[in-house]
Amino acid sequence: MSRCLAVLVPPYAPDPGIPEDRPMGRAALQLEAQEIAVVFGHRAEEGRLWGVRARPGAWVAVEGIAVAAVYDRFPSQSRPGAYRALVLGLDPIPWANPRPLLELCTDKLRCQKHLEGLAVPAIEGDPAAFGARLRRWGAGFLKPRFGSFGEGVRRVVPGDPLPARIPVRGAPQPMILQRAISAPAPWAGIACRVLVQRLPDRSWRAEPPVARCHPSDPVVNAARGASVVSLEQLAAGRSAPVQRLALQVAERLSALEGGELLVELGIDVALDADHTPWILEVNGRPRGRLEALAQLNPGAHGAAHVEACARPLRFLAARFL
Repeated sequence: MSRCLAVLVPPYAPDPGIPEDRPMGRAALQLEAQEIAVVFGHRAEEGRLWGVRARPGAWVAVEGIAVAAVYDRFPSQSRPGAYRALVLGLDPIPWANPRPLLELCTDKLRCQKHLEGLAVPAIEGDPAAFGARLRRWGAGFLKPRFGSFGEGVRRVVPGDPLPARIPVRGAPQPMILQRAISAPAPWAGIACRVLVQRLPDRSWRAEPPVARCHPSDPVVNAARGASVVSLEQLAAGRSAPVQRLALQVAERLSALEGGELLVELGIDVALDADHTPWILEVNGRPRGRLEALAQLNPGAHGAAHVEACARPLRFLAARFL
């Protein structure tokens, strides 16, 4: 093996099991069978990686393998020190998704400015204007500007407290206000996650949307009791417009500097009372790929989930191996 594709992850320990136990492991086995070397690594120095490689029935330790391109799945927020060391150890190797674009997606306010002209709800970043905006809109969602996993998100109406900052994971975060999208009856909210991924020919593919919905809680989050279903099951015929909008987002962001190395995005889209899709936010490091659909229907989506794990690596292999 001369060079590999690096998948940045924490160590698979203390009991990593076997590659066949994980969709990503099964994807790596498929790629290895096609002579695409994939190393899951957690330590890097001077462009070389230490970690493990998938082999049938086992993870095999490898040391100091030269890296051709990086696929970043490392939990940078919870392990910032280890992540910085990886960044330094792998600079200037091509990196997907590029860190500046990851940072753009993390910043909900700045990201929306790059999506103007598409279907995005109005947004306000100045706490002094929150009250006036909310009176004009009637309802909104107060969100941490750099938040994730729905932490700190709440629906507000005129008269509700509108703090400029709230603590998130022990640190104060600035808040933004986003105009509320009224959901179709009988739901209090419907939010879809659409996985979009790059193909080797550099075009984009949108996977079937996964919908989170709740009859009374407008902050539709699975951790808060929202149901998770395929959008096509929930609202037949409504998937295509959602997928088209997600592809427009991907095309818009991939046109930015460094966007040629965007390989996947998770686009959150809300449906309004007429089932019209609206972009809520963009996740530059989507987790799970098609895991939710695979859990709902393993027979129909299990193989697609594994292929979604492999697809970003196929794109990188076509370019750099």
